[in-house]
Amino acid sequence: MFVATFIAVALICFAKQLLFETDAAGASLLSSFATSATAALTSLGMAGAAFLGGNGFALFPDAAGDAAGLAWIAANPGHFALHALFELGNLLSLALTAEFALTLFTGFSTHLSLTQGHFGDVLIVHASEPMAVHAERFITGASESATSTPPAIIFRLSGDDPSHATWRISAAGHTEATDRERALQELASIARHLGKASGKTQKRGRERSIYIAVFRNGRVTVALYHPNRAASWRDEDWERALDGAEPASDALSSPRGIDNPSDLYSYSVEEIRVRQLVRQLLPPQGADIGIGTHPLTAMVMGNDVERMVLTIVYLVRNGQALLVGDDLAAQPRQPHIAIASTKAGRIERRLRRAYPALFPDGLDATTISSESAEQQPRLTPPATFAFFSSKLDMIEQTPLDANGVTLVINTEPDEGRAPSQREVWHRTLERRCPAIRPVYVQFDESERPGFVWENSYGGRERAHAEDLKRVLIYGGTADCMQSSLVLHRSIDRRAMMVNLRYADSSAMPDLFDDAANEPYLTCAQSAWDDPTLTLYDRESSRATADFIGAERLFWNEQADALAAHGGRDALTDEDRAVLRDLVGQLEHLRWNAYMVTSGYITRPWDDLAQDFAAAYRAYLHEGGDASDGGAVKSLVKSVIRDKHLKRHVALVDWELLPLADKAIASIAGTTENERALSQAGVLAWVRSRHNQQSDRDIADQFITVG
Repeated sequence: MFVATFIAVALICFAKQLLFETDAAGASLLSSFATSATAALTSLGMAGAAFLGGNGFALFPDAAGDAAGLAWIAANPGHFALHALFELGNLLSLALTAEFALTLFTGFSTHLSLTQGHFGDVLIVHASEPMAVHAERFITGASESATSTPPAIIFRLSGDDPSHATWRISAAGHTEATDRERALQELASIARHLGKASGKTQKRGRERSIYIAVFRNGRVTVALYHPNRAASWRDEDWERALDGAEPASDALSSPRGIDNPSDLYSYSVEEIRVRQLVRQLLPPQGADIGIGTHPLTAMVMGNDVERMVLTIVYLVRNGQALLVGDDLAAQPRQPHIAIASTKAGRIERRLRRAYPALFPDGLDATTISSESAEQQPRLTPPATFAFFSSKLDMIEQTPLDANGVTLVINTEPDEGRAPSQREVWHRTLERRCPAIRPVYVQFDESERPGFVWENSYGGRERAHAEDLKRVLIYGGTADCMQSSLVLHRSIDRRAMMVNLRYADSSAMPDLFDDAANEPYLTCAQSAWDDPTLTLYDRESSRATADFIGAERLFWNEQADALAAHGGRDALTDEDRAVLRDLVGQLEHLRWNAYMVTSGYITRPWDDLAQDFAAAYRAYLHEGGDASDGGAVKSLVKSVIRDKHLKRHVALVDWELLPLADKAIASIAGTTENERALSQAGVLAWVRSRHNQQSDRDIADQFITVG
């Protein structure tokens, strides 16, 4: 661009000089040659000066003299046009110089920032062309949401041909395009600084983590590396990270470098959208809706199979409720979900094959214990379903509960007909059940997410709410690609505290106040980073963290009801015991729903001792230490939760949990197993399982007892 501009300005200047000089000096051959040579040299000098602003700016050429004006322009239009082009060339040249200087300064500033460590976390972001919009939203949010030092971001965008990838570096508020070699050099600067700082971060309290975020094939995969792991990266790890590699799933038993992340998770964009939707429906955002505290009826419509299935799964997970009568007897109320779709058959088959415990009629008889009927493990499905091919048929036939929560969810984009359809559905539901107050949910990628009030014409207003429909908009890219969500920062803070309560019963962090749980953060992070903590453990804690607001709301509602029923201002110890039992039942309902929608079924109880004995012999055969309590306890856990066949001993109804405890204790029922468990020091742990009390204790820790 510089060369082309230089040549263009020189040619314009040459033509301009020739034209004016010829007019002044006559037309002899010698004079023309001298004029041309002079004009050429002058043009080169002025073209160079243009990049430094040395030519100044004049509305008229010098040759116009005192005659400059409109009359002169009219008399010399060609001269003026050439002069105007020359001045535009001057401005363009100066602009290019300014751009070059700014780029040079930005590049130096970026390099200096990375070299001196003036950055927060390191984000290496890769995106394919179809996912570029999502990645850009994420990067913008990551930069804007930085509370102190902005992160260092290296962004790689690749099309169909990976060799034609484009690169961009952002640091200290500056962003510049670059190439792979420059990006690798800057990563080397980051690596050197992380290596030097690895021993000092603990003292300064400023730890930098590395995130590799890959936006590809409709999914977002994030690998997190805390400083202690990032500091050990080798050159080849940085190159792999730069080229979009993900941690190898077939890495060695002792992975290192990029293959040894502190955390690794992957979600489809659709799942992120649905998770955001559910968080808006759950307390505290949706505290007045009643999800988790009142029975749920959901009518879900749409033809995108993945979006429909994910929506159904998350409604099952978070739609459990417990009805408490005046006699304090609790009655589980699983959600009823109606599905309307032209692909209803495919959706049902998908649900049956992926989550067989949702449909017990489809379970193989071999999964049922051969014990007597009263001793058999039994699980009530965490939801009931109805499938329709017509939306209106679903609206007209789905059972309604005026005292429950009714959701009407349209997972298809609004193409202009949605408001009029909602009005028809609303009138139909009101005729069937005048007291019903449904909440409508509409997928829309372009509109800002949140609750709106909609009139019968689809307009938005606030007055006369009793005549309006409440609509929740969800699915916006900007909302779903928030860095705090994609990087799990906002989610994992509470999930880490939940996990800490599991890991250390003496720890009592406040799960609803980040400032109050600050003293526990180091211990919580350490427990979260424990290599023995599995992806299952982390996802389970995240699911608990999502639902915990509903459990606290349920506690508060039942506490108020107990106090009013007894005519007391404060709760008694007996009241608290009742509340712990109720919240424990609700927590078990939620856990059952989570396990079922993770693909688990109930594990038979009659072969636990044999399975443990076989696993223990294999462990010893591979050179395992018989006195290693942690390893032997893991063997017991693998029998309780068979992660390969996706079966769990405690996946039963609440009242059967004491029988599940006995089944677990039966693992020590043989002399061989008893000796092995005793030698490892875990015999008492196996025999003292009390799943009901664990749920009560968890609820007691989650809720601030008044």
